[in-house]
Amino acid sequence: KQKAGIDLANTIMVDGSGLSRHNLIAPATMMQVLQYVGQHDSELNFISMLPLAGHDGTLQYRGGFTEAGVNGKVSAKTGSLKGVYNLAGFMTTANGQKVAFVQFISAYSPPTQNRNAGRAYLVRFETNLYKDIYNNK
Repeated sequence: KQKAGIDLANTIMVDGSGLSRHNLIAPATMMQVLQYVGQHDSELNFISMLPLAGHDGTLQYRGGFTEAGVNGKVSAKTGSLKGVYNLAGFMTTANGQKVAFVQFISAYSPPTQNRNAGRAYLVRFETNLYKDIYNNK
């Protein structure tokens, strides 16, 4: 925290596993953490440990990445609980730039009782978001 110079005063970490609704971090603070990681990854070697979209872990079958055509270009960590769909990590864009991103969605309740139909809205959102990030829009 001191070395990175990131103010964590409004961050609450109750459970290191990330499975507590009492853990709270602002998207802007998470972005500061990722930017620090990105700038110091040669010494931290953190990004290579993250799941790679379309290849492994929680990103292997994530529909938004497949639809956006960014499999193999995103390394990120998911975080989800009922109504919460978070993702934070790095993408290599079309011009080869590595950019950090933070996607925090909370209180998401699809307008349908059919879970698969409700996920379609999330996949459509992610597809458009990651296409835009990939194309630097």
